[in-house]
Amino acid sequence: MREQFRLHATGGADISPNFDNYASRTNVSSPLLLFLPATGYHPSEYTSFLSTARSVGYHVLALDYWNVGSSVARICKTNAKCYGAVQRNRLDGTHPGRYSAVNPQNSIVDRLTSAIHQLEVTDRKGGWGRFLGAGGIDWSRIVVAGHSQGGGESAYIAHVHPVRGVLMFSSPVDSDHGVDASWMHQPGATPPSRMYGFDDTGDEFASRILPSWNAIGLGEFGRPADTAEAPPYASHELLSHLDLGGPKSSHLRDITNATPRTKSGESVFEGVWKWMLTQLYR
Repeated sequence: MREQFRLHATGGADISPNFDNYASRTNVSSPLLLFLPATGYHPSEYTSFLSTARSVGYHVLALDYWNVGSSVARICKTNAKCYGAVQRNRLDGTHPGRYSAVNPQNSIVDRLTSAIHQLEVTDRKGGWGRFLGAGGIDWSRIVVAGHSQGGGESAYIAHVHPVRGVLMFSSPVDSDHGVDASWMHQPGATPPSRMYGFDDTGDEFASRILPSWNAIGLGEFGRPADTAEAPPYASHELLSHLDLGGPKSSHLRDITNATPRTKSGESVFEGVWKWMLTQLYR
């Protein structure tokens, strides 16, 4: 199968944006890791992490989606109801509004469905069809993961659908000056016990990410763990204290291909990624 591919337009629909998606797999019975990039980023910029997910045993699909323009964090700021409205529209294309007007054909749901259908054709022995059921996407077989805006969207998906689990990197940035996204304070479809977050303390948005973790219930599982220690971690909140090059770099370099490398060429966060992925694989 080709690891990078673009979606085919069907029924006259215009797919925009339409950059490369990334897919890979090992055995045909594994769960799916669906990965959503940060604002303005593309799946190709996360291949180190995606390869790690495949090595753990996942089917992997990193999806290009509507992550252009301003991020949800910059759009919504202290408007608590705005976050869920934008994230819902980008998820399924319903309820377009002032801040987000993605149509259903360009929503994450439609893009994911189309990508799985294409992979069924290009990788006939891959077992991709298992992730679709009679009612649409079978979220119970899917671990949703994302970076920055993609991590916030992943957390929202886990709130409205019972996913296998969610991994959030430098995210969610859904709290601002003591105001949290309103959906975070409502019971969700996926329990916090199936959620993990990772960030660097130098991240320019750390003061908004940690309150977001607490709002969705990660604090129930212990104080944040320092990733300088070797796993296992007695927490669902993982923090790096490395100097990653300043606040902006720290927001990016815990998950993109720009992560610091060991002498052997692996990301210094390889062990953290594997531990997080393994918690939701088994």
